[in-house]
Amino acid sequence: MFSVLFAPKRAGVAITFLAVFFCVLTALIRPIPASALTLSEEQKIGQKILEQVRKQLPLVEDGEILTYIRGVANRVAKETGVTPYQYQFFVIDQSIPNAFAVPGGYIFMFRGLIEMMETEGELAAIFAHELSHIHARHIHRQIDDSKVLSVASLAGMIGGILLGGGAMGPALATGSMAAGATMALRYSREHEMEADQLGFRFLCSAGYDPDDMVSIMHKMDQMKWTGSSGIPNYLSTHPAMGERVLYLDEMAKKYKATSPKPKKASASPGDFQLLQAALVADYADRGKALDRFNAGITQGNKAAVFGLGRLYLRQDRCVEAAAQLQEAARQIQSPFVLSSLGAAYHRLGRLKEAQKTLQSALVLDPSASIVHYRLALVLQDMGQRDEALDHLMKIVDLAPMFPEVDYQLGIILGQANRLGLAHYHLGRYYLYKQNPQLAIMHLKKAKALTLDSPAKIEEISESLKNLEKDKKNWGLKLN
Repeated sequence: MFSVLFAPKRAGVAITFLAVFFCVLTALIRPIPASALTLSEEQKIGQKILEQVRKQLPLVEDGEILTYIRGVANRVAKETGVTPYQYQFFVIDQSIPNAFAVPGGYIFMFRGLIEMMETEGELAAIFAHELSHIHARHIHRQIDDSKVLSVASLAGMIGGILLGGGAMGPALATGSMAAGATMALRYSREHEMEADQLGFRFLCSAGYDPDDMVSIMHKMDQMKWTGSSGIPNYLSTHPAMGERVLYLDEMAKKYKATSPKPKKASASPGDFQLLQAALVADYADRGKALDRFNAGITQGNKAAVFGLGRLYLRQDRCVEAAAQLQEAARQIQSPFVLSSLGAAYHRLGRLKEAQKTLQSALVLDPSASIVHYRLALVLQDMGQRDEALDHLMKIVDLAPMFPEVDYQLGIILGQANRLGLAHYHLGRYYLYKQNPQLAIMHLKKAKALTLDSPAKIEEISESLKNLEKDKKNWGLKLN
């Protein structure tokens, strides 16, 4: 296990965002009962909050890390049963120990919370808890108690709070903090026990040890955040942890005494250590990461062998990375390792070796999205465009988390003369990358050329409509 220590980035923005998040929820719907909040409205709310998160907070966008985390989260999400939500999971690159869910099925976890975990089951436990808030419609119940503004006011209000727009920004932020704290406490008193109980059931059904939920809650109960920065942590929005640890421990004991031993959820439990090694390699201070991995290798830690290879990749030392990752692959049978090795081979131009390595990774895990993506890039460079497109289409749903999928789809579809879809994916890519000029250009072309998909036309029209509303901020003309 690696003890990961990072300095918080852009802490002030994170403080403001988390402090007012629940208050913002009070201003999301028109003044009618929350039961009338439609799924479409809820999705729009979530999308607008996601836009603000992307603008203000750094997200982890590493393919292997996201693929692993998304796989764990989806294993738990399946246990919630039939749902109208298409859950999306994100990792925020900050050392804050927190997680939260927003309307529309979006769940965010801060890197700092992953840093304090020891097992995959603890990661799954937090996702189970946040999924339970959405599943039980706790956000709807909060909104029902605070029927205030309209959906249309959301973007302006969040923008004023997060961006500090003009004189109103600081006033909004200051005035919202007390209300936000009150909302957070009310949320916890009414719904945390239900989320714990539902999450416990989802976690166990997914095959994880019930003690995993107890252990991560105990860690948070023992955690003392005494810095002067005032950064909120998971405890600030989820209080009464000591009491919750006690009843979760009783639930775990009862479950183990009366239930058969569950099947292991993860075929490769060591992959969690690889995840943490990748986080160190990709986001820690390079010198400290090098010292940590060298010490780990001396102690016989296999994950450190992999981590050093990842660090070399980060430093663009591809020959050394390939050699180190080859050694890691000899010691560890994991798609996590093989995907990174395939990336090293690709950077070196060793396309046949990259192809073979990535195909071996897919044998271990046919659903590994990042491996499909990396293999598509290799096949494209080998001139096998149709095969590359097949792999990209298998992971098109990864694009909201990993926008380069959209970019590569745009390039390959354009080469195949499927121009409507090509412009559609490039428009989504540039929209994510906050390049409004190119987003507008591609989305307009996509709308003109996409004649057989009413759903896509509606999505494109909505995106252009939102860009129209924001054009004053960018000084753009859409016509």
